Parts: sequence; C-alpha cells; structure tokens
Amino acid sequence: MSLRRVNVAILAIAGVFLASLVGIRMAFLEQERVAALERAEIGTRELARLLEQYARRSFETADLVSNRVADRVASLGGPAAVVGDEGFHDWLRDLSARSAGDYIMVVDEGARPVALNSLFPAPDLDFRDRRWFQAHLAGNDRHVGEAIYSRVTREILFTYSVAMRDADGRLTGAVQIAQRPGFFQQQAEASEIGQGTVLAMLDIEGRILARTGMTRETVGRAIAVAPPSATNAAGTLRIPSALDGDARIISYRRLADWPVIVAASVPVDSALAPFRAALVWSGSIVGAVAVAIILLTAIALRLARREEQGREALARANAALRDAATELEQRVAERTRALATARDQLAESEHRFRAIFNSTFQFIGLLAPDGTVLEANDAALAFGGVTREEVVGRRLWEARWFEMGEAVQDRLRAAIAAAAAGTPQRYEEVVRGADRLAAIDFSIRPLRDTEGRITLLVPEGHDLTELKAAEARLREAQKMETLGQLTGGVAHDFNNLLMAVLGNLALLKKRLPEDPRLARLLDGALQGAERGAALTQRLLAFARRQELRPAAVDLAALVLGMRGLLERSTGPGVRIGVELPPGLPAALVDANQLELALLNLAVNARDAMPGGGTLAVTLAEAQAPSPGAPPGLAPGAYLRLGVRDSGTGMDAATLARAVEPFFTTKGAGRGSGLGLSMVQGLAQQSGGGLALASTPGQGTLAEIWLPRAGQAAAAPRPAPPDALPAVEARRVLVVDDDPLVAAGTALMLEDLGHGALIARSAQEAIELLARDPAIDLVLTDYAMPGMNGLDLAGLLRRDHPGLKVALATGHAELPATETDWLPRINKPYGQRDLARLVARLTAA
Repeated sequence: MSLRRVNVAILAIAGVFLASLVGIRMAFLEQERVAALERAEIGTRELARLLEQYARRSFETADLVSNRVADRVASLGGPAAVVGDEGFHDWLRDLSARSAGDYIMVVDEGARPVALNSLFPAPDLDFRDRRWFQAHLAGNDRHVGEAIYSRVTREILFTYSVAMRDADGRLTGAVQIAQRPGFFQQQAEASEIGQGTVLAMLDIEGRILARTGMTRETVGRAIAVAPPSATNAAGTLRIPSALDGDARIISYRRLADWPVIVAASVPVDSALAPFRAALVWSGSIVGAVAVAIILLTAIALRLARREEQGREALARANAALRDAATELEQRVAERTRALATARDQLAESEHRFRAIFNSTFQFIGLLAPDGTVLEANDAALAFGGVTREEVVGRRLWEARWFEMGEAVQDRLRAAIAAAAAGTPQRYEEVVRGADRLAAIDFSIRPLRDTEGRITLLVPEGHDLTELKAAEARLREAQKMETLGQLTGGVAHDFNNLLMAVLGNLALLKKRLPEDPRLARLLDGALQGAERGAALTQRLLAFARRQELRPAAVDLAALVLGMRGLLERSTGPGVRIGVELPPGLPAALVDANQLELALLNLAVNARDAMPGGGTLAVTLAEAQAPSPGAPPGLAPGAYLRLGVRDSGTGMDAATLARAVEPFFTTKGAGRGSGLGLSMVQGLAQQSGGGLALASTPGQGTLAEIWLPRAGQAAAAPRPAPPDALPAVEARRVLVVDDDPLVAAGTALMLEDLGHGALIARSAQEAIELLARDPAIDLVLTDYAMPGMNGLDLAGLLRRDHPGLKVALATGHAELPATETDWLPRINKPYGQRDLARLVARLTAA
C-alpha cells in the first residue's frame, strides 16, 4: 500500500473514531438526561407513597386518640368537669407521649381550652375564629385542619379535631390533635433525589396542611389545584410551581379515606444535576481523546513516512510477543492466587470447625469404626474431668471418662458395634462425671465416604439433667395450679351454702324464745358455720382467690398490737420475744389477713412446743434476689417478718411437704393442714413469698416476705360502731341464681325493715325493674349463668344512672380497674353487713 493511501486511511480512521465517539457520547448524554428525570420521578413517587403512609398513620392515630380523649371527657362529665383537673392533665400528657400527637387540647362549646397536655392550667384563649371550630359549629364531626401558627406553643402545626356532642346533637366541645411538621423537613433533607426537595400535605381544596420549609408568613396560603379524581388518585406531573413558578417534577397521592392529598416535588434543575455533571465530564473526556487522537494521528503519519512496511511488521511481532507474555503472567498469577485462596479456605474451614466443635454445650467426639477415640470436644472432656491426651487413642469404653459399671460398658460396646455396622444408635444413660450425676441422651451415628464405606463414628451426648428438673418443677406447678382452681371453686360454692346457713340461723336466733338449751344449740350451730367460713377463707387463701385490700402497713405496730392475742393463743408455757427495729418502712399487705397468718404461725409454733419454749418474732428489711429469699421472688425491696420457735422441728421430707394443702403432722381433729398453705397463699398473692427453714430438735423459722410500700402507713381507722345503723325502709332487689342465698338475704333485709324482691337471673332482674321503677337498691351475685353480676351492674349503670347497685361475691380475681366504681360485699355476709351496706349506699 502506498504512503498516500496509508495517510488517507489513518486520517479516515481518526475522523470516524472521533465522529463515533462524539455520537456515542451524545446518545449517552440524552439517555442520562432521560434517566435523571425518570429517577427524579421515581424518587418523588416513592416520597409521595411514604407521605401517604405517614399521613394515614398520623390521622388514624389522631382519630383514635381524639375519640379516646372524647370518651374520657364524657365519662368525667363533659369539658366543664376537667377544668383544673391535674390528674386529667397528667393523663393527657401520658397519652401524648404514647401516641403520634405532639399536642392534645380539649375546648368547651365556646372554643375556650379547658385542658392541654403541654400546659397546666389551660390558658385563657378564644379559638372561635379558627376554621376547625367553625367547621364543628357547622355540623362537621371531624375536621382535617390547614396549617396554623399556634397561639399556645408559638409553633407551626397541622391539626385534626373531633366534635363532642350531647344526646341532642348540641356541640359541647371539641378535641384537637396538633402535630409538628418536622417529618416533612427531615424527609426532604434526607432525600437523595436532589436539592430543593419539597414535601407537602394539602386538603382537597388546596389549603396547605404541612410543607417543607414552612414559615409563619406562608401559613394560610393555598394552592389552586384540582383534586385528584377517583380514577386518578395518584400521578406525576412536570409543571411550574404554584408558589415560586419554578418548573418542578411533582408526584401526588390522595388518601383513600381522608380528604387529604400528599405531594413530593423536586426542581427540574436539581433533577438534571447528574446530567449536567455528566455533560461536563463527557466534554472533558471527548476533548482529551480528540487531542490524543490528533497527536497520535500526527505521529502515525510521521511514522508512516519511515519505512512503513518494516515498522508495521516489527510492531505486529512485538505486540504478539507482549500479548503472549502477558497471558502467561496472568495464568501464573491466577494459579498462584487460586492455590493461596484454597490454602486459606482450608485453614479457615478447619479453624471454624474446631471453634464450633469446642464451643457447643453437647458432648461430641470422633471414633474410628472399632471404637478408638480420635477426637473429643472441650465440653465432653470437662464433664469427665480428663485431658485430651488421656482419652485419644483408647477405646471409648476403656477410657477413664466417667464412672461406669460393666452393664454400662457392655451397652456402649454394643452400640458402637451396631453403629459401625451402619445402624445409628440412641439411648439414655445416667452416669457420674467428674463432680456430678447426670442423665445423658447418648447417640452414635456412622459417617460414610464417597464410596459408601463407614470411616468414622460420631458419638454425641446431651445433658438432660436441667431439662428433667425443669419438667419436674413444671409438673408440680401444674398440679398445684389445678388443685388451687378446684379448691377455689369448692370454696365459692361452700360460701353460698354458708350464706344460707348463717343468715337463717341469725334470723332464727332473734325469733326463738328465751330458752338456754335452745340458745346453746343455736350458738353451737352458729359457731360451726363460722368455723366453716374461716375454713373457706383458708381455702381461698391457698387458691389465691381471696379478696385482699392491700395498703401500707406498719408491721412493727401490727405485731405490738397483736402481742396480747399471741400470748393468749400460745398459753403461759411459751415466752414471746419481739425484735422490731424502729424506723422501718411500711409493707404493702392486707393487715387483717396478715394478722390471721401471724396467728396461724404462732399456733403452729405452740403445737411444736408441747413442753413450752420460746417464740421470737423478728422484722427486718431485705432485698431480692438474695440468699434465703423464697424462690421466684421478683427483684426489689421487701420487709421480712420472721417467726422462730424452739420446738421439735421438721426433717427434710416433712419440710418439703409442709405447705401442701391438707398435709398435717398433728393428730386427728387438731388441724386442717391449711395453715401454712394459707400463709403462703397470702404472701404470694401480696407479691411476696414464704420461706421455711427447720432442723429436727432445733425448731423452725417461718419468714413472710412482703413488698415494701411506696408510701408511709396510714393512721389506724376507728372500729365501726357495733349497733346497727338506723335508716328508713328501702325497696331492695336481690339477684342470685341460688334460691337459698336469695331467700336468706331477702329474709334478713325484711327483718331490718326493708322491702325485698328476688330475681333468679340478670334477665329477670331487668324485666322486674322495667315493671317496678320504685326499687331503691339492687344487690346482685357475681357468678350467675348467662349474664354475670358485673355485666348486669354495668347495664343498670347505663340505663338507670340513679339506681344504687352493689355486688355480692367471693371472687378476688375480679379486675379492680373495672369494678372500682361498684360497691362490694363479700360472701358469706351477715345481717349486720347488709344493714351497713344499705345505710352506706342510701346515704351516698
């Protein structure tokens, strides 16, 4: 080829290359511009979707919170009832901390605030000019409010409010939930789609609810946009901004259940920033390449003029040699790297296997098919108290691993032989390791190579000791829970029987003639029934179903006040000593039940000292967990009330069963076996526990652990007067499905001078009240078929707000938060209890 043709070819190639490069870059830049705009659209759509989720959660939460506040205000008597109520203010503040609303405000019918979560007392302001209040006056029950500048907090907020109305539909006030628009600023700043990102939330009329970069001067502005239709609830537009006129990419979405539109936008200029950077970069690259091509072309033209053919041949030979050398070097380097990588992976795999092998809590080893130990992990060696050198290389049944007799060795040898033959083995074995006896779930599995030959055996042992102990504790807990449920049910039914017996005996005693013999017989029957009632209370205490009235109690004062009773109960042969340090905090417990528990412990101590002895009552502060604390006690501060005797004590077997119900070491007729069960039930139901320690011949120590009260003990209340209160006759409806209890209660009421009616069910009581509105008081049982007494009381409270209702029950597990408004009388109750109940309710 001639030199001229070579030069023309070089110039043509350079020109084509430059033209191709420029064309490719132009096409790439156009794609980059389109891609930048598409990324911006996708980003705005994702932000709009995020805003939709945020707005929906915000308004759903605001609706839930505002309805809850409205219900609370209604239950307290309306907006006027919460004015100056600091407890209601604290409730609003806690509710705001647990919900999405930053501020909660309640206004009355005059648009004046009565309660806020952020201020107490509420400021004297007038919100009648606010659009949200005008909307409620116009009849709207809910209103999504535009952005406002708060007169209370001096912040920009967007609001949601709910109207409160009375039964006639008259507006009595409103609940407003106000939130800061900080979410819009944070999300816009965190956005990656470009500078100038704006997030906004509008109502369907274009009023701004919240927006990125919103200031006090922009509050109240509106954007003239048509709301999305039902078929166009979301979309993306490229239009000038209604606020600043800049071309923007705007994605909007309308909330399905709310009159709200959310929008995310970014300036087109910001969206094209990556395109402009690519344009500058492409220009620089194309220019540099063009300069290089021009230079290379000039050099090529010059070289072409010098012995063109020879230089081209030499160039081709050199290029071929370089390519061959480069390829060879690359192959050697790749092979070297592959070998190094394989070696590192093998070392890492071995290290990982060793770490897993030694870190597991299971006992794992490796055996040859003949049972020779090849490897054992740290857990297995530690259990046997041996080193790896002492067992590796020996047959498993011959190694000094754990104590095993011939039978254990034979089973192990047979299991290894069966596994070596291809059959996995698994069985449970009880063995003694270095320091303890353990139940082991033992297994041996064979491992095969690629040709199916058994090359290794894997013995594994899993320590089941703790699991079996936990299962035993669970079975014991389930047994006691079942017994407690049965006992509680029996005690409840027994209470109803005692109600009928005690009530009728009391009425019979008032009507019998003055006959000493009849009086003795009747007193004996009453004492027997009262002993049955005491036994029922013990059963309920054991079953944790007695009703407790815990309060802050000064235990030292309680013990000193009982000292005389304890001395009379234990007799002259027992010397009672007390150790009550001054200044101890109060305990949280039912004082009456604790007195009964302390008396039970004293009587048990007396029976354990038939020849007399010493009874010591001690009191001290304690912490849990700590040595000597009852098992299962929650961490915290406690008071420890101890009763120690110098009696016969108990052996380990007796001590283990001491708190079982109906277990007693006393002779027939001397004990029910429920004393310690009742004490333990009281302690656990009070949030504490009972700890027992005893040694034969050295006495017994019983410690009642009670939680420390958060306040000082209150002064003792005076005993109620013994005389029956005098009240005017009332009409009382007795609701009880037990005919004996209902009839007995009615007779006691009539004996007090009241009129009594009987209903055998809640439905019968409702029908009777509909026919006879002159009833003054309803006394209902709790446990009834169909509607229970608590539900009946709630229904009567709603339909007959002026009617007095009381609940008769022996159930302590009724939820206090649901029954704190309802007066209660505990079964079995007597005529004196009924008289006081009627007097208290009619006086209220």
